[in-house]
Order: sequence, then structure tokens, then C-alpha cells
Amino acid sequence: MKRFDTRSAPIAAGAIVVMCLGVAACGSNAATKTDLPPMGTTGVEAWLTAGSYKHWSCESAIHMSRAPSPHGFNRICSNTEISSNAIGTGNWPIDAAAVKELYATMDGTTLVGYAVYLKTKADSAAGANWYWYERVPVDSMAAPHDAVGVVADGMGTSGPALSICVGCHNAAGSDGVHTPSAGGRDQVYTPVH
Repeated sequence: MKRFDTRSAPIAAGAIVVMCLGVAACGSNAATKTDLPPMGTTGVEAWLTAGSYKHWSCESAIHMSRAPSPHGFNRICSNTEISSNAIGTGNWPIDAAAVKELYATMDGTTLVGYAVYLKTKADSAAGANWYWYERVPVDSMAAPHDAVGVVADGMGTSGPALSICVGCHNAAGSDGVHTPSAGGRDQVYTPVH
């Protein structure tokens, strides 16, 4: 029977604790996959209904959209990749994401839709490497949509995600008119921090 040398146990145990803490600390800066909006109507709607984004940095109150936004009454929530880089000037990191809650009125009692975006690669590729999702009320005249109110659901390479979402967001931060909030750039008009 092999004897356990207790003289080295405290060091080994301490090294294991340090290694475990190091792994946890390293992972704390990156978004977890459950923290990110999934792609596709079914997944993103379930994620939104669960309120998975509500622990992000969110604006404190509902407001009328800031020009040039067509989103009516809204409140924006940004994840850590946006909020921790909100006052920067460079492109957003991969996994940057935000949710815009859309309301019928300023009082915020009737949530009527969402706009969501997620950066999927380090290079924005002029919006092509962002996932775009928007749902509005089926009786909305604000944007063309399908029978359940989905305006866009896909990467910014084609269809409404390209023509509507990227068509507008591509100007974010390009000049004073297209920078309604400090730090707006790289497809994001309003970074919440």
C-alpha cells in the first residue's frame, strides 16, 4: 500500500484552489452562451421571454427613440461586451449584443416587440457578421414584416437584415447626426453602460 505524503498535500491543495480560481476568473470576462441571444425566431423569442438579458446594463427608463431610430418608445439593454467598452472608439468585440424593448407608449405597460443584435465575428464586415432580429406588432406600419410581426431574422448578408437593419445601423457613429449617444459606432447607436 502506497503512503500519502501529507507534507506536500497543503501545497497541492493550494495549487488546485488557485487553478480553480484562475479558471473562474478567466471565464468571468467573456459572455456565456446562455447569456447571448440565440439565433433564429424560436430560440431568440424563448430567450427574450425568459428575460435572459435583464441583468445586462439597461437604460433606467423608457424613452422616445433617438433620431435617426424608427423604433418608437423603447429601452435598451447592452451586454458586458458593449457596456464595458461603451466609451471606447474601436470596433465592438465578438459577442457584443443588445436588446431594444419596444413599447406601445411611454408608460411602459405594454411591451410590443424587440430588436436584437449580436456580433458573431471579430470583424463586423460592414454589418454582415452581425445577427439581426426584430419583431413588431402584426398591425404595425413601421416596417414590413411577416404574419407574426418578424421584420428581420438573420445575418446582415441578405434580406431584411441587410436592407433594413444594416441599412440603418451601418451609419452608427459616422457623424453627429448618427451618434445620438456617446460611444455609438460599429453598428451600435446607443451603447448602455
